[in-house]
Amino acid sequence: LKPFLLFVEGLISFETAHTADDVKWKMIAQHSLDEMKSYANYAPANYKHKLLLLQAESAFLSGQKDDAARLYDNAINTADENGFVQDQAVAYERAGMFHFEQGNASVAS
Repeated sequence: LKPFLLFVEGLISFETAHTADDVKWKMIAQHSLDEMKSYANYAPANYKHKLLLLQAESAFLSGQKDDAARLYDNAINTADENGFVQDQAVAYERAGMFHFEQGNASVAS
């Protein structure tokens, strides 16, 4: 249960940090990402895609557009390879939001 909650906390915190530009949310998001690394190292088939998505969100927040795009793609593909279709859908959704904000509406859809 804890890895799932960390994942959701991270996604919410990165989104809130992006829209509110609040240091508190960035710290919470980074903590979630750091904690997810240990789970991804322990059981990569179960958690690597979650880590990649949180890393994509971090890159997006930091303005590292190329890294963010690559990490979103990696998260989508890794979730697919390991059968996590629900997390793949979340990764597609977040990647779409990223591309939309970059002005790439055709890629976002």
